Amino acid sequence: MRIISILNNELILRKQKLENELERVLNEPTMSTDEKVKKSIELVDKLSVTDASIKNWDEYTKQKTEK
Repeated sequence: MRIISILNNELILRKQKLENELERVLNEPTMSTDEKVKKSIELVDKLSVTDASIKNWDEYTKQKTEK
């Protein structure tokens, strides 16, 4: 069960890092608007994948613990 906790923590940490990076990019005064938009879209795409991974992992672990 320890590996499950490690994977949960890693996914949550990845999401938090991406959210932090997105916030940093949006608040960066020296970055051009085009650059902010491009980088923000990349980060949102990564966040979407990470969110989906978290949901899939939660479903998988929920099914395995119910058996």
